[in-house]
Amino acid sequence: MNFFKKIKDLLQERKNKRFWKRPDIWLVAVILDENNEQVYGKVKNGLAILNRIPNPETGYSYLDIVRVVGPVGKQMFRDEEIEEYKAIGIYKKSNIPTFSFKAIIPKSSDYFKLLEWFKKYNKKVEFPWSAEDNNLEWRNGYCIADNLEQATKILTDFIKLDSSWKVKDIYPCDY
Repeated sequence: MNFFKKIKDLLQERKNKRFWKRPDIWLVAVILDENNEQVYGKVKNGLAILNRIPNPETGYSYLDIVRVVGPVGKQMFRDEEIEEYKAIGIYKKSNIPTFSFKAIIPKSSDYFKLLEWFKKYNKKVEFPWSAEDNNLEWRNGYCIADNLEQATKILTDFIKLDSSWKVKDIYPCDY
C-alpha cells in the first residue's frame, strides 16, 4: 500500500511542476496579511505559488499555493511595474519547515555568497540586505531546510568560511 502512495505522490508532484511551468504571470507581489507582508510569486488560474520565504508570523510557508484575488494594485520591482495580488487562503500547504536565525555578515557582497551557499544544498535563505559596507549588528533571517540539524549544519558550515561571519539562535518557526 505504501508503494502505491509513493507513486501517487510522485505523479502529483510532476503534475504540479508542469502546472507552474507556464504561469499566467511570472512575477507578482502577493500580499499575505493586513500588515501588507508580501512575497513574490507566480500566478495561474486564481492561484499563486510563493517563491520567497514569507515572514513566519503570516502563517504561510515557502512554496505554499494560495488562492488570490486581483490584481489589487501595482508596485515597482527594480525597473518594472508588477501587479499585486491579495492572498485569501491556502490552497495547498507546502509543509516546508522555516527556521529563523540571527547573523552578522559585515559586507553586503557576502549576502550573495550566503544565497549561493544555500543554493548548493537546494535550499533557500532570506536575509536583510544592506547597501552599507559594514553590517555589524545581529540581523534576523529565515531559511528552509529539511530539519533543524540540516539548517544548523548549512549555516555553521557557511560561517566557517570567513571569521567575520557569525550566526546564532537557529530555531524552527512554529506559527
